[in-house]
Amino acid sequence: MLLGIFSDTHLGFGDGDLYEESFARFKEALGIFKEKKVNAILHAGDLFDDAVPKQEVWLRAFECFSENGGNEVEMTRERFGAREKIRLRGIPFIAIHGTHEFRGKDFVNALEVLESAGCMIQLHGAKIILENFGEKIAIQGLGGVPERNAKQVLEKFDPKPASGAVNILLLHQSFIEFLPFGDEAIASLSLSNLPSGFDLIVDGHLHWHDEQNVGGKRFLLTGSTIFTQMKKLEAKKEKGVFLFDTKTKKIEFVPFAEQRKLFYEKISFKDAKPEEVKKVVEEKVSKILCESLGMKPLIRFKLMGTLSKGFLQSDVSFDFGDGAGMAVFSISKEFSAEQFGKKIGSFKEEHLKKKSILEIGVDMLEKHVEEAKLENFETRRIFDLLAADETEKAEKVLLGE
Repeated sequence: MLLGIFSDTHLGFGDGDLYEESFARFKEALGIFKEKKVNAILHAGDLFDDAVPKQEVWLRAFECFSENGGNEVEMTRERFGAREKIRLRGIPFIAIHGTHEFRGKDFVNALEVLESAGCMIQLHGAKIILENFGEKIAIQGLGGVPERNAKQVLEKFDPKPASGAVNILLLHQSFIEFLPFGDEAIASLSLSNLPSGFDLIVDGHLHWHDEQNVGGKRFLLTGSTIFTQMKKLEAKKEKGVFLFDTKTKKIEFVPFAEQRKLFYEKISFKDAKPEEVKKVVEEKVSKILCESLGMKPLIRFKLMGTLSKGFLQSDVSFDFGDGAGMAVFSISKEFSAEQFGKKIGSFKEEHLKKKSILEIGVDMLEKHVEEAKLENFETRRIFDLLAADETEKAEKVLLGE
């Protein structure tokens, strides 16, 4: 069998060019899989960018899936010891939810909606056996969970390879080995925690692609189809999809026809005046925009070091003139102010700034739960219920009803 593999499509991300690109790349990926005549498609999470997509995003998503038409295929999913038949149209599309689609068990997530419409099979905590093409393929999946709980949840899921089959495991988590020094993300999982006996372990979540073979465990990090985070490692990797031949065990990377470029650079200054910073940055931008780039490039600069005495970060501003509409800019200022005798923004503070209100709320509740030494407290579930104004149901869960 030939399997198409991709992840982190983030349908509905951003606005303007990036919003349109999320759908265009998804369609391009499906087109590649159809052209290569894959027997099934595997998606390793974050199909959507929001847990509750807007209606406009739903419409575009259904339009994309309508292009995966064809004959109806019946498949069997095994979950919690029970087996159920599911019918899909076109090439079987098997997916796990990512961290962006994660919702508590009291709520329906976006992939469940797509499954009910016959577009895909959601595989969280479950297994699918494919036997339609002359060989047995067992695919198991565990959707994205909060990083601090990932190791514990994987151990509880405890996936075991199926006998006489090619075995594949889908995950959507961070791994310690793939986090660069100084990255704001966290991870509780290591490659050493992965189960043995699988022919391929596929992971989404991190947006650059890579492949590792550690202790006989073949690990594929799929990367994303679009840029959402502007990480340094993304600047070095092309965007695309993967093909996996279950007989030869060969993995092939297929890049998208046109690549959007990401320019990432850290620029350090010492006792610089705002005019000096402005000149350096604007000259670098001008040089980039002189190139023939095709798609509108992404420019990510991290400005570091110190400003001259008496100046603040707010004194540093830029004017890219006609170039302002020729690129997507992300410029962070992390200057130290010597007159205050300390750096502005520690790593912890920067991480906090990047968290959503929901994440901050969950963290606060978890901290109080730990301090109270409460056991078997479903923190995320309780928080989600309270956030949805389901106070009566939250009370019943707390009382164990």
